[in-house]
Amino acid sequence: PVGELTTEWNPRCDVTDSDTEILVEAEIPGVDAKDIEVTVSDSTMTIRGEKKSEKAEDQDGRKYTERFFGSFERSFAIPRGTKESDIHATMKDGVLVVRLPKPAAEEPATRRIEIKPN
Repeated sequence: PVGELTTEWNPRCDVTDSDTEILVEAEIPGVDAKDIEVTVSDSTMTIRGEKKSEKAEDQDGRKYTERFFGSFERSFAIPRGTKESDIHATMKDGVLVVRLPKPAAEEPATRRIEIKPN
């Protein structure tokens, strides 16, 4: 249809990296939480979904719209060892908030052993 924009688009995101967690806030207005998927794979978190088009037309069959519709996907690097069960996602007023607690620091694989004199 004339003027209808359908394409892939990317929601705007703010990422805050603190000592204890990574906080991702994504603006996804007009999309239901059921149409959004958050997945974690190894060291990547992905947010994907789809903003569905409304099928309303005016009386003469023409409609002009500037809003984007279609699928979206954003991926973010996360620390290895982040436990999926510790990740929490909420959505309110078109903003998806994902909290990823950072895993406890692992001890280095190589440690220096002190040599004491006899």
